[in-house]
Amino acid sequence: MIYNKKWTLKYKGEVKETNLSKKINISPEISQILNNRGIENEKDAEIFMNPSLEYLRDPFLMKDMKKSTERIKKAIENKERIYIYGDYDVDGVSSTSILYLYFKSIGFPVKYYIPNRLEEGYGINEDAIKKIHDDGCDLIITVDCGITSVKEVELANELGIDVIITDHHECQSEIPDAYAIVNPKQEDCNYPFDMLCGCGVAFKMIQALTDEEEFKTSMFDYLEIVTLATICDIVPLIDENRIIVKNGLKLMKEGKNLGLRELIKVCGIETNKIGSSHIGFSIGPRINASGRLGYSYLGVQLFTTDNEDEAKEIANILEGKNIERQMIESKMYKEAEEILSSDERFKDDKVLVIAKEGWQHGIIGIVASKLTEKYYKPTILLTIEDGEATGSARSIKGFSIFDALVSCKDLMNKFGGHEQAAGLALDAKNIDELRVRINEIADYNLSKEDLIENIKVEYELKEDSATLDLVDNLHKLEPFGLSNPSPRFIMRDLLLTNIFKMGKNKQHLKIIVENKKSYECVGFNMAYLADNFQLGDKVDILFQVDENNYNNERKVQFLLKDIRLSHPKSAVTNNLSMKLFEKISPENKDSLYSVNTSEEDLVIDIDGDKNINIFDYIEEDTLVITNTLNGFYRALSDISLTDVEYEINFNYINEKNNKVQLIFSPNIDKIDLKRYNRVILYDYLYNKEEYSYLNKNILNSDNIIKYYGEEDKIYLKNIIDNIVPSREEFINIYKQMLMSKELHLNLDEIKRVFKILPLKTFIILKVFKELNLLNFEMNYEDNTVTICLLQKPDKKLNLDESLILNNLKALKQEYVKSY
Repeated sequence: MIYNKKWTLKYKGEVKETNLSKKINISPEISQILNNRGIENEKDAEIFMNPSLEYLRDPFLMKDMKKSTERIKKAIENKERIYIYGDYDVDGVSSTSILYLYFKSIGFPVKYYIPNRLEEGYGINEDAIKKIHDDGCDLIITVDCGITSVKEVELANELGIDVIITDHHECQSEIPDAYAIVNPKQEDCNYPFDMLCGCGVAFKMIQALTDEEEFKTSMFDYLEIVTLATICDIVPLIDENRIIVKNGLKLMKEGKNLGLRELIKVCGIETNKIGSSHIGFSIGPRINASGRLGYSYLGVQLFTTDNEDEAKEIANILEGKNIERQMIESKMYKEAEEILSSDERFKDDKVLVIAKEGWQHGIIGIVASKLTEKYYKPTILLTIEDGEATGSARSIKGFSIFDALVSCKDLMNKFGGHEQAAGLALDAKNIDELRVRINEIADYNLSKEDLIENIKVEYELKEDSATLDLVDNLHKLEPFGLSNPSPRFIMRDLLLTNIFKMGKNKQHLKIIVENKKSYECVGFNMAYLADNFQLGDKVDILFQVDENNYNNERKVQFLLKDIRLSHPKSAVTNNLSMKLFEKISPENKDSLYSVNTSEEDLVIDIDGDKNINIFDYIEEDTLVITNTLNGFYRALSDISLTDVEYEINFNYINEKNNKVQLIFSPNIDKIDLKRYNRVILYDYLYNKEEYSYLNKNILNSDNIIKYYGEEDKIYLKNIIDNIVPSREEFINIYKQMLMSKELHLNLDEIKRVFKILPLKTFIILKVFKELNLLNFEMNYEDNTVTICLLQKPDKKLNLDESLILNNLKALKQEYVKSY
């Protein structure tokens, strides 16, 4: 069973009450999440849950802040014409809005310019500079852009316009010759926190321009908008970002900004329950939608208006633009998927570079993000127009797309961005070369393991803890985002009772799972997983805890983030299960074993304990032995939740490596036990002799962990009961082969054709192969077995001559004797 994503528990074990939970009166579940974030004492917990605005840093620690504010004050004094130059996304619109509101509050008229995304693209452009110059501009203040605009700033200088750049994007080797640059990411900037979004930097400039006492009050005029930008720009929600967002969310519940209040109403969000997820998934996309379709100014108008009717009108227009954006996005996503499926090369590419004529400039970034999330590969999406390709790039953890583009800058006309996201433009003729070169970089920097998303999970949530109280308590940990992610949990071994697709385009997934209770789980944009499961499967789920409030009835709902099989409902239709069955019986006479132990050496204590915390024992150089499908899937689930690398072995590899080795139904005497620090048994062994052999060959018997219970003996008994086929069953298969001569069966046909269990079928086939009666081969890629009858034997077939069958009979006898 191969998992598409790796799940790793931050805390392995049962959640219990702690000193911290007692001292500050929080639940053990919340206390453990704080502990997972490195917060272990009262003071740190208080600062985390109640970050005060008093902790905002001195803005003048930022390079060029004093120089910038002095220039702005001089412009105000001399009544110069100031332009705010923003960007078209949420961060740029928000930055423009708060700076405009500042000048409005002091009664100084300024203008703003936001480029049309469809016509002008990202950042400062020369035509815009000329337009602004023609309007008599003396000073341009950029927000959320400008750090890469070397030529454009040079043009502004030639035209006699001073430029103050405020930005937060990565700096390239050449910095623009601006009057001043306020960007905490500059190498020679000593500001202690460099993770502010563009609007955060603009907010610090307003702080620097305002009297300290006055700012304590006036900051609330901007805080909601800065919060919106901080969440939507996906910057780490720590330090000043956490202070801003925690307090800004409280302010949003009061609805101080008129335009934002109306937009929240349009989204259908209850103001008193607004959280960071609402900002990121409902409000932000509506601002972005207008920018993506070329109407960025609407966002600034919304956030700066004093007129309630105008605010309502703009909010409704933004809603309409968002619906339009969704339709375009859906079409583009489908086309991108068609391109991926039509070219085999994309399967091996570690970076997806996809281009097409006619795609909407503004929507490309969203689609690139969705493809990156689905395939967990860095993705560059480009639209081609008039011989030029422009687009967006999104990346995964451990691969800086910005650095990769820097290495390919000779192919670029323009690019800029972050480690995880970037914008770019290049000649269409260079697309193939970009694809080749960026994949060469990825081949060097990314391993196969890097392309498996590792989802960090807080802990395994007990059913009794999945309550509305937990939902309410989790709000105390908000805001969630980068560096403080929404807590994710797992539940295992749940019965899948319903599964269906929902949404206008059937793009969302909804499942019902149950154990003691029934749970409704919704997976947004996860409908593609539906075909991997069927009703009756036992599944593990990874999720966020949320609530569904319908007709004033609150109930717990899970936001699904991943789902996988605990173990398949039917081994017959599962290729890994069939592979395990096929390995229960020996391959040939060289695989036979007999563990001989004298009576006095027999180990009496074979009882196991399932109440231990197994995660305390799974570490490097550990051998995990399983003898049943149930034990195998339990072990696989546990091991996969650790940070330790593991291998599933069907043969006994004796080369030294540090990985956990998971072996199914092994011949104990064929294993080099001395290479392992510990052995974990997830099932009873076949007999007491095997326990004795283990004890003799493991230096410390305390390192043999028996992780099973009395009920697990039933699973082993089922195997033993079927491990020696009857003579009639041998005859039945032989007659079937005489009629058919050759059979090519998929796994679910084996039981139907031979009318016996798959385990017995494989044992009979192996015995016949040993006796040269037939040959068979398994193909695990397409789940088929090919069986060919050989020439009729010269003499009557004697099953007693089969070493494999005699060995299995002996194994059964030893089992009966032991148990």
